[in-house]
Amino acid sequence: MKRLAVSAIGALALAAVLAATVSAGPGGQRRIEVAWYQGHEVTFLQPSLFSANPNGGTLACFGLGPDLAGIDRPTQPLYVIFDATATQDHCDGQPNVLRHDHVLPVAPGDPGYTGAWRLVLLVEGTPGSIDLAVNPITSAAQVQAALAAGTLLDVTSALAPGGPVTMIAPVIGGS
Repeated sequence: MKRLAVSAIGALALAAVLAATVSAGPGGQRRIEVAWYQGHEVTFLQPSLFSANPNGGTLACFGLGPDLAGIDRPTQPLYVIFDATATQDHCDGQPNVLRHDHVLPVAPGDPGYTGAWRLVLLVEGTPGSIDLAVNPITSAAQVQAALAAGTLLDVTSALAPGGPVTMIAPVIGGS
């Protein structure tokens, strides 16, 4: 019970931070980000991330590129693991704010890959129970196992109550 209460408090604190939407920035710059896919790091491209176009989606301090809410396109989950030990991304200019890693279940050539994603927002089940810098979660199978074990909690509905957040971000490279 204590574990659930601590996790709920952590999720609520994260929700409060995520609720504060910030401008994505000027220009039409693209952003290349890192993700895990089947144990290897790959890169994906977020087009128009810093565009001033009001059609761009945002989540907290993160621009998400074009808003796909009204577009019927198959998506795959893009797992976003928020944790202070994450190594892949954080709020721009604030390296200790909303640190997170990405995990992709598909990549180009896999059945179901479209380059369109549905964000699945995750936090650790017990504070301090994971260390992504030392033991990263590097595959969708590991994410599913961690969810089943309670090591990770899906907080998508709490942090994105308007429905699933979708985005386009084609995978452009990897090992």
